[in-house]
Amino acid sequence: MQVNITPEAISRAARTCMLADLSIRVYEGRIKDRDTEAEVATNKQAKSKSAVSVQKYLFADCAEMDAIKKHVAKVRQGVHYPLTSPWSDSGTRVLHMVNHQRYRTAINQARDEFWKLVEQFLDHYDTLVAAAAFKLGDLFDRSQYLTRAQVASKFAFEFELSPMPTSGDFRIDMETAAQRELVAHYEDVMAKRVREAQMTAWQSLHDTLKHISDRLTVGPDGKRNAFHDTLVSNARDLCDRLTGLNVTGDPALERARQELEEVMLGVTPEALRKELDTRAAVKSKVDAVLSQFDWA
Repeated sequence: MQVNITPEAISRAARTCMLADLSIRVYEGRIKDRDTEAEVATNKQAKSKSAVSVQKYLFADCAEMDAIKKHVAKVRQGVHYPLTSPWSDSGTRVLHMVNHQRYRTAINQARDEFWKLVEQFLDHYDTLVAAAAFKLGDLFDRSQYLTRAQVASKFAFEFELSPMPTSGDFRIDMETAAQRELVAHYEDVMAKRVREAQMTAWQSLHDTLKHISDRLTVGPDGKRNAFHDTLVSNARDLCDRLTGLNVTGDPALERARQELEEVMLGVTPEALRKELDTRAAVKSKVDAVLSQFDWA
């Protein structure tokens, strides 16, 4: 999919979007075990010290620690990534104002739940260390465990929203030619990042349409491809989010979103499985949306 980014599109993105940074730190409870490395290397007659690397998990099979990690993954995969678009290699992402309130509400709730889970882990910290002694056997070394206060400092949950900068934000005192070169460079970077964010939205739409079309295909022998109920729910979820991922307000993307939304209106997984006419109609309409654009 070729996405053309005009100065007007960049200006629109700067007016309607902001940058979102999410930083979550979790105490891993993992250390490099050099004694065990040396023991393994010796037992296996390895000739190089770098032949083996051993990582020891101080809290193996810890339900409290696992709950924190699962929650963090859910926040990133279920909130941060779906409601934002990629922006820079540093992890900063673009948040459209359409998704602003939804994002803030979800992130605030996720932050509260994060600290609740951390507190549960810390409240049981001494007990969990004692349990680790049983689980780790000869690998256990009490001196490798931090104090409760030290472990508490290893956790963090922070998010920051900031305006999207433009070349007009430069306030520098230098020669005119050099300033023009710097501004031109930044505008090129800005155009590249906006294009990548927009292409991500288009790619999400394409992947969803293609998946629906493939799953609803009926073979020459009448065999129907199987699919999960999420075929329908994921499509509706994308339609719900896609306006907020359309950072340039591309009317073609919005039109395609509306068409997919109309196609899925009232459709159920049960109907797609049992009713051949419904299955064929939905696939035909989805294929029609796919055929409107050059996805190469």
